[in-house]
Amino acid sequence: MNFMKRIWQKIDKQLWLWSIVVGLVLTFIVTKLPFLTRVTMVEFVLILINGGFSIWTGYRIYQKQGHWGELFIFPLLYLVMAYFFMPNYTYYFGIAYLALAYLSWSLRQQN
Repeated sequence: MNFMKRIWQKIDKQLWLWSIVVGLVLTFIVTKLPFLTRVTMVEFVLILINGGFSIWTGYRIYQKQGHWGELFIFPLLYLVMAYFFMPNYTYYFGIAYLALAYLSWSLRQQN
């Protein structure tokens, strides 16, 4: 029980909440909207919104001095939803999101 309390105090709750909202909820909603074409989904949601969120994730982890393992939270949540609800070609965006988060985090480390 003490172990769980320490973990709860250490994790960045805001990062987890936004990763769940963007990775799970937004991805699910985007796949169910009838007026959103595949091109629009890829351009605006997958590239702009999720890409920008990945950059914010890396910066947030650096800012809060979090563990590098937190870089995997959003890409893994996205991959779960992409596997079940999105076309096969969108799986590669998970790797791109991880790369963007890592670059955002590591470039701040050099300063």
